[in-house]
Amino acid sequence: MHAPTKTSLALFFLAPFFLLSCKGKDGDSATPSADSECDKPYADAGSSRALPLGSKVAIDGSNSSYCADHSQDTITYTWLFENIPSESGLNDSSFADNESSTATQIEFIPDVPGEYVVSLRLTDPDNTSEPAYVVTTVTSDDLSPTATCGGDQDGQQGIVSTLDGSDSSDPEGAELTYIWTVASVPECSKIRDFSLFDHETASPSIIPDCAGAFVVSLVVTDGLHESDPAFCTIDASSENSPPFAEAGAGDVIPSCAESSFQLNGWGSYDEDGDQITYQWTVHSTPEGAETYGFDDDTLPDPLFTWDLAGEWTFLLQVHDGTTLSAPDTVTYTVNGSGNNHAPSASAGADVTITTTAPCSRDESYAWTCGECEITTVDLDGSGSSDPDDDLLTFTWSSTDELLTFSSTETAITTAAFPPIVAAYGVTHSSSYEFRLDVEDCSDSDNDHITIVYQCTGYYDYGW
Repeated sequence: MHAPTKTSLALFFLAPFFLLSCKGKDGDSATPSADSECDKPYADAGSSRALPLGSKVAIDGSNSSYCADHSQDTITYTWLFENIPSESGLNDSSFADNESSTATQIEFIPDVPGEYVVSLRLTDPDNTSEPAYVVTTVTSDDLSPTATCGGDQDGQQGIVSTLDGSDSSDPEGAELTYIWTVASVPECSKIRDFSLFDHETASPSIIPDCAGAFVVSLVVTDGLHESDPAFCTIDASSENSPPFAEAGAGDVIPSCAESSFQLNGWGSYDEDGDQITYQWTVHSTPEGAETYGFDDDTLPDPLFTWDLAGEWTFLLQVHDGTTLSAPDTVTYTVNGSGNNHAPSASAGADVTITTTAPCSRDESYAWTCGECEITTVDLDGSGSSDPDDDLLTFTWSSTDELLTFSSTETAITTAAFPPIVAAYGVTHSSSYEFRLDVEDCSDSDNDHITIVYQCTGYYDYGW
């Protein structure tokens, strides 16, 4: 193995001006001079260059030549590092296909900035050429990538046009990220950036929704730098007016809602009055969502069942039998349990009920009174509310076991008081406590109401 040295670059500037009676790489004989002859091969390692760190360096020695009396099979190419940066870990074994009779080209990847001087020597059975030197200057600056979007093209309304950014490149060979946007559209178009299918790939597609020029831009990034934008125009023509998809306004679904909701694409239309068909697709889901779907994705208002809270985005396209509309998107946000707000219970205001019962007396002047007439009262918890508009459950209760309810699980119920026998001239007063509990899917609240029931006996004079 040849060890890299700090060999003077003076040899780099010395090269024969010509070779007489030599054979090129294709085996063609050069025209010999009358007073000279070829005595050894001639090495040509190409031109020096400057590249950023991380680039692959390819050196081509195929322009070298050898004497006509030797065949290609007898020529050996020898590549050596003559000088490398002191911090570099490369050596001659870092070359691909080194010291092979077919190694007219070699490659290596610099590992630190600096100057890498490589020499090439050709050897035939009799002699070795003078060395040819090539200098590669490696810098640590990362260069910006270049975006190419494939050129302008003709398109047709309602028909998919595909763009091509695969020729975009990065000087360092870094992996590229593609950022496609819609730069301009005709006034008749509703296409926006989200209308580009596969917009994060090298080959997105677009469906023009009316006739006119659609300009799309591409920016690529290598993770450090963005390219200048490249612009491509799709000139779309059409005789049929395309339909328009309207996916609705979206909604926020409360955390206590059922695991399904209904979409609304009834606003879609066709300017020609053609009958349209519908196609819904799921555009994006919350991370981790696994089980979900439509009851029928061809309905204008399908029911969608979800399995995870978060943002769900849907895409709607409609077709008039000839042309497919541009897509329209809508987002529904399903609140998770962490976003739930507790309900507020309202059992109503405290009430005092005053009732009477007639009394009479016998010959011995002893008083006999009946029972007070009002023995029931309506309780109303319909003033309870939930900030998320969740469906509430109601539970009425009382510590008095003698009280009964027409229902304990409705917002409005009727409570029946135990019968009270009046006493003449005496007001009997009883206080009853009622409790109302309301609950949504995860939180609850309660409220109390006090009803005072007064019963007084009186003498009915019959007036």
